[in-house]
Amino acid sequence: MKRPGIILRFIQSKLYLGREEQEAETLAEIKEGAHFSGHNLWILGFAMVIACVGLNTDSISAVIGAMLISPLMGPIVGFAFALAINDAELKGKSIRNWVWMTGISLVASVLFFLVSPFDNNTAALSSFAKASIFDILLAFFGGLAGFVGIIKKEGVKVISGVAVATACMPPLCTAGFGIAHLDYPLFFGGLYFYLVNCLFIGLATFLLARFTGFHKNKDVPGFRKTVNWLWSFFIIAMIVPATYIAYKKWNEQHARDRAFVGTDKQRIDDLEKKIMRLDSLVQQMKK
Repeated sequence: MKRPGIILRFIQSKLYLGREEQEAETLAEIKEGAHFSGHNLWILGFAMVIACVGLNTDSISAVIGAMLISPLMGPIVGFAFALAINDAELKGKSIRNWVWMTGISLVASVLFFLVSPFDNNTAALSSFAKASIFDILLAFFGGLAGFVGIIKKEGVKVISGVAVATACMPPLCTAGFGIAHLDYPLFFGGLYFYLVNCLFIGLATFLLARFTGFHKNKDVPGFRKTVNWLWSFFIIAMIVPATYIAYKKWNEQHARDRAFVGTDKQRIDDLEKKIMRLDSLVQQMKK
């Protein structure tokens, strides 16, 4: 009779998702990440240059480096966390800094690509211009892992890995390349990719902050309405195009597979014909 209870407690102990830091420490860490001046401003500039160079020269290592050091996730997490705990001050600060970071990164990347001697559309640029439903899953589960890294002591490795999985800087620089070269499909594709990552990182942060029981401030007028329409509107706006893009990619892959199979079949038929001709020649020589 006691065995099911023991098994249940064992499972609960393994799946327990608790906070390893004091709530004040976590809040201070999130506020620091949402800050936009001093160190974060310089790091943003460095990350932008590294990302642009990596995309321009098709260097995956440079693109990954820019993902690792980019501070763009800070305001996104700060805004979502503020919605979860009803913190009006943090919400305002985060959204302002996110707008500033996004705008400055976009303008700086446009200027970089205008003066860069390399103006070709590389494979790296193209890869950040088409966000599908799978990229939404990456952003969402990456955001979950990122928030676990925040509430976990010594979670720096987790957060670094999340920064790579949920790329924010490269698609934004891709949008800048699109503006600089008047390639509007690339601009809208990169911007959409960037917004998808921002939204679903934020959604994951919001859900886990509520799930782990962070203290909520007294309800602020309009907060509940803001939360509801923000998540509902943006989730629908992002999921519909991403689903279509995933479907389109699947069709393209299916068409390539069929073409590949057809090509192989043609090669086999041609080879069989050659063998038959050779065999006929051999038989004639024997006669």
